[in-house]
Amino acid sequence: MPVRLIALYQAPADPEAFDRHYHEVHTPIVLRYPRLQELIVGNVEPMGPRSVPYYLSTQMVFDTRDDLDAAMASQAGIESGRDLRNFASAGVTLYVADDASTTVVRPGQAGGL
Repeated sequence: MPVRLIALYQAPADPEAFDRHYHEVHTPIVLRYPRLQELIVGNVEPMGPRSVPYYLSTQMVFDTRDDLDAAMASQAGIESGRDLRNFASAGVTLYVADDASTTVVRPGQAGGL
């Protein structure tokens, strides 16, 4: 089952500089990860009147945890980790989501919304 490495970037002091570095420098590094199946990037917006501490969400999808671990140990994985210091000074939260442990319930299904 797929495994996702999810990065939540805190709101930067200079969004324009952050975006430029993220898209022109960091993304090309991430796209060199071996065994990367999909890269999903999106700006974070609140659902209601409350603010959210995050600016950008990134999901890196791999077939297995071993594939994710291999990507992180690769030259591109090491380089991307070092590059975080160059643009993510506000902070970034990283976590792994194992899709095998995710239950999806669709509207209209038993127990659905």
